[in-house]
Amino acid sequence: MRKGLTQDQTDMKLANLITIFNILYDKTPISRADLAKVSGMSPTSITRFVNNMQKVNLLREMPSDEKKVGRTATLLDINESAFYSVGINIDSTYIHVSILNFRKKVIADQYLKMDTSSPSIEQVLDIAYQLYQGTLTDSGIDPTHICGIGVSVVGTMNDSDMLLITSQLKWRDVNLRLAVAEKFHMENVLVENDCDSALIGQCVLHPEYKEKAVACICIGTGVGSAISYQGALLSPPGRNPFSEIGHTIMEPGGMLCGCGNRGCLQTFIAEEYLIRRAQKYNPDILLLEEIHSAWVKGISWARELVSEACTYVKAAINNMACVYNPDIVLICGESIDQYWDMFEEIIKEPLPLFYPFRKRLVVQHFYKKYQSSIIGVSQHVQDVHLKELLKSTL
Repeated sequence: MRKGLTQDQTDMKLANLITIFNILYDKTPISRADLAKVSGMSPTSITRFVNNMQKVNLLREMPSDEKKVGRTATLLDINESAFYSVGINIDSTYIHVSILNFRKKVIADQYLKMDTSSPSIEQVLDIAYQLYQGTLTDSGIDPTHICGIGVSVVGTMNDSDMLLITSQLKWRDVNLRLAVAEKFHMENVLVENDCDSALIGQCVLHPEYKEKAVACICIGTGVGSAISYQGALLSPPGRNPFSEIGHTIMEPGGMLCGCGNRGCLQTFIAEEYLIRRAQKYNPDILLLEEIHSAWVKGISWARELVSEACTYVKAAINNMACVYNPDIVLICGESIDQYWDMFEEIIKEPLPLFYPFRKRLVVQHFYKKYQSSIIGVSQHVQDVHLKELLKSTL
């Protein structure tokens, strides 16, 4: 009984400590007195919790600019250099590796475009490790200050270990977390779907999203989706977030998808399938860039092909709205980064929305999905390390 009671008290202290830290993270710089007011805790408790955080170098103190009679007030701020994390974004055509500080700011960044059509996991991790070494050199950061690695990958995850399937990379049932941990000699490794990570990254970059229901559709080498409520990904209890709108069937018996089914949404929108459709009109088309060039020139087949793709994206937006009832739908991805002018019809033309959403739903795009994905997965990696640090102070 006594052991269970002690554990309950420790859990409660840890929960309170995390609550105070989260307030600090969002409100800094802030004084101890103001922190007590915002949190509703006593000054004595605040002093104790702040001391705990200072033990593990999470906070720094700075003088206040406010002029008062007597002693100058001291403000608390987050120590951005308390530790760092590595974010790796893996797509079928590129690998991006970044080092981020405790404020999720990118300190060093390296990128490589892959020429291999279906690289092996060994090839991908070799490239990622070389890029990681490059970021360490560029930043001058001691690798012992890296708290962990977050991997954002195209594909469907089971928990944060198994990559069940990735149509783009042609992998199935890969324990990606274990492979990364062994390659990088790092224990704290998390692997997440790239669209899930991108949405969490947007919630980090836009704290106002944490008060809303937000959906995300990613368009590039594949088509991904994610849903968050109040800053947390939607998932069944005890299970991984799972929202794969790219593999919803839009045309039974349609074009064969990499997943093995026919007529999936991504066969109308994703880069590989747009190129295949374009080749029916011009067999020499090999790149999305060439479709874009034909679209800019006003060539009829290109205009019709892109318009059809945008129509399917609009249908997907309406379907997500009907199922999840979000406040905002975000559009992102490699195709959006490079050719937004071609896809702008998605939000410029009237959307075929179910009536209740027509005046309320906000649809907008954002650029650099890869960066948002790295920020999102780094958030989770740093949260794991932070919790262990705070727990060690109790």
